[in-house]
Amino acid sequence: MDAVYRFVFIDPWPFWLGGLCIGFLVPGLYYFLNTPLGVSTGYGSYLKLLFPKSKLRWLNSKTFAGDFDWRILFLLGILIGAFFSARMSGKPFLTEAMGLFTQRLSWPLPRMLLWFFTGGLLLGLGSRLAGGCTSGHSIHGLANLHLSSLIATVFFLIFGVLTVYGIRVLWMGGV
Repeated sequence: MDAVYRFVFIDPWPFWLGGLCIGFLVPGLYYFLNTPLGVSTGYGSYLKLLFPKSKLRWLNSKTFAGDFDWRILFLLGILIGAFFSARMSGKPFLTEAMGLFTQRLSWPLPRMLLWFFTGGLLLGLGSRLAGGCTSGHSIHGLANLHLSSLIATVFFLIFGVLTVYGIRVLWMGGV
C-alpha cells in the first residue's frame, strides 16, 4: 500500500501515464460537458463572477453567459491539488528557491514577485490575443486537428525557447 501511495502522490508520474490521463480527459469533457479543455477561459469565468456588470466585450460573450461555470471549480482544483501535492511530498510548501533563477540572480523577494507577476500578466495577455492558452490550443486544439491551434503551438514553442535562451544570456551570464 505504501508503494501505491508513493507512486500516486509523491513520485513523479511517467510521461506516458500523464499523457494517457490528459488524453482521456479531452473526449471525457466533450462527452459529459460538450466543452473543450482550457484554463484561460476559467480565469474569464472567475472575472465574470467578480465583475458581473463588466463592459468588457469578451467577458460578455456567450462563453461567460451563465451564473457559475465549472471552470472555476477546475481552477480551484488545480490550486488545491498543487497544495496537497506539495504537502504530501514532504518538501517546503513556500520557498524562495527557484532553481537556476535564484542560483544565478540574488534578487530580493519583492523583485522576484514583481518579475513573476509581470510574466503572468504577459502570459494572460498572450492567451487572450491567441484566442486561448497553451493547454487549450496544444491539448484540445491539436487533438481536434485545428490548424489555428497548430500554428499557436508552434509559436508557443519557438518563443518559449527564445525567451528562455534570451533570459539566460542577458540576465544570467550565459547558457
